[in-house]
Amino acid sequence: MPNMPPPKRPTILAGTSDPLKGSSPSILLGVTGSIAAYKSLDLIRRLSDEGMSTRVVATRNARPFFPFLSAEIFSDNKVETDLFSGGEGKGRIRHLDLLDKADLLLVAPATANFIARISLGMADDLLSSIALSARIPILLAPAMEEAMYLHPASMEHRKRLQDRGVREIVPEEGPLASGRSGKGRMAPVDRIVEAVREALALSGSPGGSLSGRKVLVSSGPTYEPLDPVRFIGNRSSGLMGMAIVKAACALGAQVTLVSGPTALPPPSGVELHRVETAQEMGKALDRLFPETDILVMAAAVSDYRPLASLSEKKKKDGREWSLSLSENSDILKGLSARRRPEQRLVGFAAESELDVEKLRQKCRAKGVDLLVANDISKPDIGFGSAENEALLVFPDGRSLPVPRTSKETLAFRIFENLP
Repeated sequence: MPNMPPPKRPTILAGTSDPLKGSSPSILLGVTGSIAAYKSLDLIRRLSDEGMSTRVVATRNARPFFPFLSAEIFSDNKVETDLFSGGEGKGRIRHLDLLDKADLLLVAPATANFIARISLGMADDLLSSIALSARIPILLAPAMEEAMYLHPASMEHRKRLQDRGVREIVPEEGPLASGRSGKGRMAPVDRIVEAVREALALSGSPGGSLSGRKVLVSSGPTYEPLDPVRFIGNRSSGLMGMAIVKAACALGAQVTLVSGPTALPPPSGVELHRVETAQEMGKALDRLFPETDILVMAAAVSDYRPLASLSEKKKKDGREWSLSLSENSDILKGLSARRRPEQRLVGFAAESELDVEKLRQKCRAKGVDLLVANDISKPDIGFGSAENEALLVFPDGRSLPVPRTSKETLAFRIFENLP
């Protein structure tokens, strides 16, 4: 594949802070008792390079693994450990005092023990008290042996935290402290820093590289009714489309969402149009497209619909039920045919295998500026998963692989690489 220049980084806002413009978002970096704690020194340096200030909060078990003096030199702040030390000012409570000055809490590395304790609402030291009191974004970068990471109890704790809005920076597979190899190795520093930037963007005020632009996103499945009870549909959860909506909002766009049947609520300020069938989605997009600057067609639109839908539920009668299906029109191709020169279009392709040449042809045939292809044959990415991996294909023949990552990160990659 041809080499591509490094992607542009999005402008990130946290409150009124922008790490690319000299102001300084404040990061609380929690360090727990893992051998991966040494990597947190590099993390402090990298966050500083990004224009962010860091205050380190370490647990008691972190002390054997983490060089406090080096961390204080790198961060230019004392490493905080004591829940009961005095706050800065009369009547201040230490963990709340630290939170008052922070834009984001990042725990890297996060041990299985720490994750379990905050999942259960325990708060018996400074870092867990901060986590339980936080009303700012929380990111966890787990680091542990594979058996611990995949243990049902650990999986339950992480799921509970994710349901509460805590974001996990998924660990890698590789050599572990035991000498074995498996999943549980803390994510690379580059990926952690990128997750911090994105979390700050998603919590920030309007602004950024899409400021003033109108973004139209389609998301979720479509359902084609067979009778009042049954339908033809697909496995799309709408998670990828919602990640795109959030990224566009974070980058300052005015966002409109046309969503098939999902239970996902959009962020406040997003104009929502709910539809069910492919024809309903086509009509909604057709109406909204003329005022759009960027269209991202992330919906998994049904390719076929029944020629006729029964008005009453079909009863079992011991006989075969044969269906006649009609092909739905290609919504994206139709919109592309009447686009204005300045409009930008992004399409998605869910494929059983990624044939680069066929994808290039599809990109050109659809008339899009970027085609996002993902392999649906892999069970742990794509439909219903929090993660995805993709191949970004451009009409000029270039292609850019995006390795397995969160759907939020992939959403930012799409906007970063949109011509």
